[in-house]
Amino acid sequence: MEKRYQVFVSSTYNDLLEERSEVMQALLELECMPAGMELFPAANETQWNWIKKVIDESDYYMVIVAGRYGSISSETKISYTEMEYRYALDSGKPVIAFLHENILKLESGRCESEEKLQGMLDEFRALVKKRLCKMYSTPSDLGAKVSRSITQLKKQYPAKGWIRADILDSLASTDETLRLQRDNEKLRDLVASLSNEGPKDTDHLARGNDEFEVEFFCKRESKHPDTGRFRKAGEGTEVILMTWNEIFQRVAPALIEKRGLHGWKSDVMSGIIDQKSFDYLSKRFPNNRFVEHRVLPECWNTIMMQFRALGLIDIGEDGEWELTRYGDNYYSRIIGVMKGATKALQCQE
Repeated sequence: MEKRYQVFVSSTYNDLLEERSEVMQALLELECMPAGMELFPAANETQWNWIKKVIDESDYYMVIVAGRYGSISSETKISYTEMEYRYALDSGKPVIAFLHENILKLESGRCESEEKLQGMLDEFRALVKKRLCKMYSTPSDLGAKVSRSITQLKKQYPAKGWIRADILDSLASTDETLRLQRDNEKLRDLVASLSNEGPKDTDHLARGNDEFEVEFFCKRESKHPDTGRFRKAGEGTEVILMTWNEIFQRVAPALIEKRGLHGWKSDVMSGIIDQKSFDYLSKRFPNNRFVEHRVLPECWNTIMMQFRALGLIDIGEDGEWELTRYGDNYYSRIIGVMKGATKALQCQE
């Protein structure tokens, strides 16, 4: 059954006309229906309900963030682009973001000149980076990445889509078709519930705030008191205790950014123990500096297989580790900030 998917494209407008043109072309080539600022280029409070309705009717939501923060709502005191992004998240819409990789290279007219707006833009970009996002450099680069990303998004988050009325009428004429449609709805509801609950029969597995011994190798150097030069002071295996949530908070961003974790990458392994290990080492070996530290391969494999057993990650079609839908939701809950709170949650299962 041939379907069309509606994609809401959110961004500032005048400074991204060329980028939006590339995105629209890419979506049309994928037989998707783009929706967004072309319908209401001058967003305001009176149009906000209509904007929300269009987002609700869309299958997917996409935001493009470059050097402008955009016009600000007099009611919410944030830009309409950020309002749209937050609304899409709150409504559970599958969301993907594209950020310009270096806004310093943009022309001055395409960047905010006021310090306050620059700060608000930085905060918005930081918020967007916590979810699925990709960096782009040029309009053509953006168009190419949109094509690949929407294809992957449709596989990972199947949506209802749209069907021509004449085709639907012919299909709906049989009881068998109606039964299949009802079964399909039930399966979609089941998939959605599993994305929040995780796999069954994992109560025996360590998780959440349970602690795990992370083993890592380090090399130390000490300063000679006379020459002031550093020389080798020792090397060996050390152990620090971390909760599974602490470890997952460091692994998940690398998976979101698609850095590739099929093997164990040194930057990701170092990131797992980062400041916590340095604090530990500084107390254990005062007046030393640490020139190398890395998680042991056997320990790293145990960590990744544990997350797989918990349903948080899996191996994708490209052979690389990736977050599952449940893993993405779980990570969002860990780093989420509750109303009235001043720091991130420490999620417990």
